[in-house]
Amino acid sequence: MPSLLLLLIQFIVLQYDSQTLVEASQAVPPSKGKRLAIITGGTRGIGSGISKVLAASGEYDGLLLTYNTNHEAAESFRQYLLDENLKLDCHNKKIAEQGKESNLKFLKKVALVSGDLTTIEARDKIFNCVDEEFCDYDLATVVHNAGQYVGLTSDNESGIKHTTKQKFGNGSLLKEDVLDSEILDYYQKLYGVAYLDICERSMVRMKKAYNRATENGRKYRGALIGISSPGCNTSYKLSQGYDLEGSGKCVMEYANRLYALEAANYNINSNVIIPGVTMSDAWEKIAVRNGTTRDEYLSRFQSRIPMKEVIDSTDIGDTVKFLAGPGGGRFMTGLSLRVDAGLHLI
Repeated sequence: MPSLLLLLIQFIVLQYDSQTLVEASQAVPPSKGKRLAIITGGTRGIGSGISKVLAASGEYDGLLLTYNTNHEAAESFRQYLLDENLKLDCHNKKIAEQGKESNLKFLKKVALVSGDLTTIEARDKIFNCVDEEFCDYDLATVVHNAGQYVGLTSDNESGIKHTTKQKFGNGSLLKEDVLDSEILDYYQKLYGVAYLDICERSMVRMKKAYNRATENGRKYRGALIGISSPGCNTSYKLSQGYDLEGSGKCVMEYANRLYALEAANYNINSNVIIPGVTMSDAWEKIAVRNGTTRDEYLSRFQSRIPMKEVIDSTDIGDTVKFLAGPGGGRFMTGLSLRVDAGLHLI
């Protein structure tokens, strides 16, 4: 009988200890982890709108923004983001004073990386920065937005100057019966190869973040997003005159669907956004080339767009936020989304 009593006491003690452990684990929620977003070309044009929205979203602790050559403009924009984010910090402090906890993250760090992304050296700098400056962050969102009209809207490492527009089939790609592919190759590298390289290296780090989060009892979510252009898939009519640029973005749009299949295993979605006519400083240089002003040039497009409105860069940022956020956008993957005020309908 004493042995039975001893077994009963031991059983009760074990049950009590197990219940105590369960309650203790439930009382301490798993840490949220620091989240990082990369936006290429993130300091100007559409990229700046994306950066502004993600910085203000309260979803990220850090941003890594790339730019090409204009360091002064990039640094000024970086400071703008940090100054604006102080408002979010003040909000969080007010919430804390009320004895509550804010779910909005305070942007702790904004890093800048320069370079022409057609070069592997510039892309190396991105991931060296991730591994060194953001080593304790989860890489969560990657947006490949960087782009240019070669030699017109920005400089390039190859020293290519803006020339007469080359098109497929009219002989302009030939020079003395030999293919002149210098500009074609540049666009393939910028929109095709750079996108692939950035996605490949990001996926390695995002998988590690997924595994790390899973081990620590956290829910990980990630997003790969490419920024394309009208006419680069069969759901749009052809964009004549955008031959070389569009050929590079065709690679992006096809690869996006393949990344979506692989990334889904790690709670990562992959999508492409196709902006319509979007306000940016690039239009200024394009308008000058066409002998007019930016506003006049854009008004020509605006009158043809079904919704009669030029898109703001932050509208594209809102779309990125939706796709990368905790809501229904995270279930959208492998898509090319037209955010164009109906441009694809005409």
